[in-house]
Amino acid sequence: MAVPDAAAYPAVDQVIWEMERTGSGHYLHIGAALEFEGPPPRLDAVREHVLRRSAGLPQAADGGTALRDRVRELRLAPGAKPYDALLDAPVPGVGRPWGVWLVHGHEPGRHLLAYRGHHGLHDGVSMARLLPVLFGAEERTGEVGTDRPAATGRPAVPPLTARLPAQARQAAASLRLFLPPPRTALTPGPRAGRRVLSTASVSVDLLRSTARRLGCSVLDVHLSALSRTAQRTDRTGWTTELGRPRGIAVPVSLARTGRDPYPGNRFSVVLLDVPYDEPDLARRARLLSRQTRRCREPATRWALGDALGRLGVAGTRAVSDRIFARTGVQTTVLTTSADLGFAGRPAVRLTGLNCLPADFPYQPVLALWRDEAVCSFTADASVPDAAVLAGHWREAVDVLVRDAGGAGAARAG
Repeated sequence: MAVPDAAAYPAVDQVIWEMERTGSGHYLHIGAALEFEGPPPRLDAVREHVLRRSAGLPQAADGGTALRDRVRELRLAPGAKPYDALLDAPVPGVGRPWGVWLVHGHEPGRHLLAYRGHHGLHDGVSMARLLPVLFGAEERTGEVGTDRPAATGRPAVPPLTARLPAQARQAAASLRLFLPPPRTALTPGPRAGRRVLSTASVSVDLLRSTARRLGCSVLDVHLSALSRTAQRTDRTGWTTELGRPRGIAVPVSLARTGRDPYPGNRFSVVLLDVPYDEPDLARRARLLSRQTRRCREPATRWALGDALGRLGVAGTRAVSDRIFARTGVQTTVLTTSADLGFAGRPAVRLTGLNCLPADFPYQPVLALWRDEAVCSFTADASVPDAAVLAGHWREAVDVLVRDAGGAGAARAG
C-alpha cells in the first residue's frame, strides 16, 4: 500500500521514538477499547476482519510483523481487570508496534475489542480516525489519502494581519519556558512500571449543557475537574508550590479536517496556567477558557505549526523537555461520531487508552462517543490514588454541574 504523504512534522515523530530509547520508563502506546455485550467472536474472525480493513491503515504496510500476528487474544480469569491487563500486554511489531486485542473471560457476557499503537506512528486525532476504519459499520478498505485537502496536514495560512499577533503571542509564551521550573516532585516515590486504568462516565449532553451555562467549552469543564483531581491526589504539594505552579499541557491538533488516518504526529503542545488558588470550579473553568479559546483560533494553530516546523529534532526535544518540566498533568480529548461495532453487533462503550510518559504519575483522556463521555486515567501502579483518580474527576464534574445550575450526575465507570 502506498502512503501518499510523509509525516508533516517528522521531528516530532523522531523525538517520540527517541523517548523510548532513553530507558527512562516511558510508556508510549495510545489506543481505545470497545466494549461489547454477548459472547466473544472467534479470534480467527477478528483476524480476518482486520486483514480486510488493513488497507485503510497507514501503519499497516511496514514490512514487519505479519498482520495476522498483530491480532492477539487475552483470556482473563473471572473478576480480573481487563483494562489493566490490556495496558501491560506486549504490543506486537518490531520497530513499528501496533495491534488489535480480543479481551474476554473477565465478566460473563462482556468482551472488549481494542486497538493500541505506538505514539510515534500517529497522534490521537489520527488514532480517532483509525477507529472507523477498523471497527466502523461502513466498509472502508481503500488506501488512505482520499481526503486530499488533509494530505499535507499543515494548517491553512491565515492573513498577515492575523499571523503577526499570533506569532508575537507564541514568542511571548516561549520566553516563559526559560524561567526556573518547579522543584517539587510530582510523586512521593519511584514508579512501579505497571499501569492501571480508572474510569468514570458522564452524559455528553450534561457536559455540553454545563459548558454552555458556564460560557466555556467541554474541554474547559474537563480541565477544571482535572485540576481539582490533581489537588485532591497531590501527595507532595506540587499544586501549591509558590511562584512556580505547574500547569496542564494539552495537544493542539495541526492537521486539517478530514476523515482519513494519517502517518506521524501533527500536533503541538500548549501549557495552560491553572488557577489552583481559585476555589470556585466554575470560575476556574472560565479562567481556563480564556487560554483554550485562543488555541482554537486558526492563526494560533498556524503560528504553532510554523514554529514547530522550524525547530528540527534538537529544538523540538528542548521545547518538549521545558514544557514537561513545568507540567503537572497532560490530557487530551478523543472524539468520534462513527457507528462502531463488529460483525453487525454495536459497541456499548468507548474507552480511551492514553500513554504515560515517565514525567507524569498519570495521564487522562476524555473520550466522547454517542451520548457518553468516558474519562479514563492511565496511571502508574505506584500512585497511591491510582484506582480512584476518575472518581475524583467525577465528583468535580458534579460540582461544576451544580454550580452551573444543571441537573443530573456523573456515573462511576
